[in-house]
Amino acid sequence: MNAFDILGSLMQGGMRPTADRVQDMLRRQGPGGMLGGPPGGMPGQGGPGGGLFDMLGKIAGPMLSGGGSGAGGGGLPFDMLKQIGGAIFSGQGGPNVSGAGTTAAGAGAMSMLGALAAQALEVAKQVMANANTPGAGAPGGAGAGSGFSLDDAAAIIAGLRKPANAHEEKTLEDMATLTIRAMVNAAKADGQIDPQEAQRLLGKMQEDGVTEEERQFVLREMQKPMDTDAIVRAVPNQQAAAQIYTASLMAIQVDTDAERRYLKELESKLGLSQPAVAYLHQAVGIA
Repeated sequence: MNAFDILGSLMQGGMRPTADRVQDMLRRQGPGGMLGGPPGGMPGQGGPGGGLFDMLGKIAGPMLSGGGSGAGGGGLPFDMLKQIGGAIFSGQGGPNVSGAGTTAAGAGAMSMLGALAAQALEVAKQVMANANTPGAGAPGGAGAGSGFSLDDAAAIIAGLRKPANAHEEKTLEDMATLTIRAMVNAAKADGQIDPQEAQRLLGKMQEDGVTEEERQFVLREMQKPMDTDAIVRAVPNQQAAAQIYTASLMAIQVDTDAERRYLKELESKLGLSQPAVAYLHQAVGIA
């Protein structure tokens, strides 16, 4: 089973809220925009190029442009993000008919989720550091938030460094699988997934060239009772926790009390800080 095929199909429209949120984020791009600086003026970010764009350029740039692995590479951050968006929506946003297309979309989705999560954790770290420093001003200013880097383990989980061996490949694949499980679990927040919606999702996956084995995996996940604790137990660290929260946030409309309660429960069980959660909500366009 290739979890990236499934994730790519979900991002391309299998889960409607997710595709809508990704498209909305891409519309808000550019220097000084949502990922070029602070979404909604979030603290801890700089001006143009000082936010997630800068991080993608420095950390993901070499990977996404086909160069070597690791941080410190070049490449224009906006081009990097457009490349992720192009992978997710296959350039034209139409359906895929090959596994290669959905695999690329899934890999792009992991990079986007990982970058958002890493930036949210950095924002939270800066907020806490300023809160604990007497006389410190509000976090922000030129270059704020742009000097951090991920260690190898976090970069792999985030999809921001190419796996160097079979163990790292399995780590990334396991994270993609957990992301799918979290998205499906979140979709149950209002109750069981509607049979018509389930059939639409499975039909979209078939159109995208997702295999029968992969579709059956998703069907089994949809038929299971909600089990948030099992999702949380499988989360290895805070980078993964923030990614799982981001994917869950993007998978639902967040327009009912049940969905809002679910997110609060997930936030608490994952141990995420309020500043990190606030950043993620603004980043994906949820008040």
